[in-house]
Amino acid sequence: MLGCEWRLARSDAGTWLAVLLVLACVAYALFNGQQRVAERSASVGIALADQTERLQGLRQQLIEIEAGRAKPPSQPWRDPSNPIGVGRGSAAAIAHWSDAPLAATAVGLADLYPASFRVGVGSRDRFLFSDEIANPLQLATGSFDLVFVVVYLLPLLLVALSYNVMSGEREQGTWALTAASSAPPLPILLAKLLLRGGIAVAALLLFTAAGLWLQGAPLASAEAVGAFAAWGLTLLLYAGFWLALALWVNSWHFSSAFNALALVMAWVLLVVLLPALISATAQALYPAPSRAEVVLAVREAAVDADRDRAAEQARFSAEHGLTTPANAGAANERHALLLTLAADRRADAVLSQHEALVRQQRALTDRLGLLSPALLVNDTLSELGGNGHSQWDAYLGRVDAFHTQWQAFFVERAQAGLRLGSADIERLPRYDEVRASIWAPGAAQRMLSTWAVLALALLGLMVLARRGLMRAG
Repeated sequence: MLGCEWRLARSDAGTWLAVLLVLACVAYALFNGQQRVAERSASVGIALADQTERLQGLRQQLIEIEAGRAKPPSQPWRDPSNPIGVGRGSAAAIAHWSDAPLAATAVGLADLYPASFRVGVGSRDRFLFSDEIANPLQLATGSFDLVFVVVYLLPLLLVALSYNVMSGEREQGTWALTAASSAPPLPILLAKLLLRGGIAVAALLLFTAAGLWLQGAPLASAEAVGAFAAWGLTLLLYAGFWLALALWVNSWHFSSAFNALALVMAWVLLVVLLPALISATAQALYPAPSRAEVVLAVREAAVDADRDRAAEQARFSAEHGLTTPANAGAANERHALLLTLAADRRADAVLSQHEALVRQQRALTDRLGLLSPALLVNDTLSELGGNGHSQWDAYLGRVDAFHTQWQAFFVERAQAGLRLGSADIERLPRYDEVRASIWAPGAAQRMLSTWAVLALALLGLMVLARRGLMRAG
């Protein structure tokens, strides 16, 4: 049966047109992914070079002041020995993101965050929202990456190849000959589906592996090989789900036109409507403000804190009689530091409330996502590409920990009344990026859940298809 179906497929121009379509989609998706990875790597390189230049200039300026060849600036925010001023600006550290071996296959959350953060003393919004994200129109329409090809386009291609696997023979009058043979109908239909869908899936796998190899992706490491193997397993299970769905629809014994309409409606429901409904439900139950609203709320909190700080400083100076520069300097500076830290805490509180709502949304989406194979596959392929929720959550957690360490370094010196020297530049905290593994507990749990749901759905559809064929007699 496989040999006969292969001879038919070789002479069918539609089959090879489908293969060419897969090749074009994979090539374009990998090209876009590689361009995005290269742009982000270049931006990280520019940020690190700027950090090195800033630190060298700051060290040289401190050496000149310590040697008496230059005078410190009169403005505190320009003084290279002022811990808070230096920690907020000229010495701000770069925390950067490192891409996974399969980063070119999935955008994931990479378009929501910059490739690097300029971490300084102050609230987290000073570096989380300092750089603009991608074009909002592009975020609304989405990126054409390999995940889009697999989740959205591959099911349509499989539907086009399998919608008439049984009804086509019935309409041509050849199914009676097939049914009269000694072989049961289910293995025959499975063989036909295996060859039809296998051509498209094998082409996608081979083209993807070849494209990553040509782009120089590090597929020789054990992590990369394991990631690609898991990527291929997810693809096979997802393709098997759609082929089993096509077999079940064919077992209803309706016309090919009805089968095509039913499968297209199933694609609209499972790939388009259900994920949108899950997202809308999560947003309705846990409404979180948009990024723009969060930025405005944080800025309003900062403005209110600055206004309160100015009023508090005036009251403090009046109560303590600090009206001259001689007696106002040290006391006012310590009081201003306390008020500045209080303002940063107020801004961080607003940001933490937003992040708590987003985590609740995501938790509900993960639970409801078990109902949508497309949503599960999208999240799993993003995790395997290194741009999923687990990897970015771990990265942002490391950035937050580094921000706490960085802030403590400068705040402790400012509270103790110490000034920075050229030797302190060498002792500044440094951010060492350690990318989270794709086999971390969160990502591994997401992958196992996806594989289990797809396997159970595939087996369930096969059982339903077998019963439909048996009822037909």
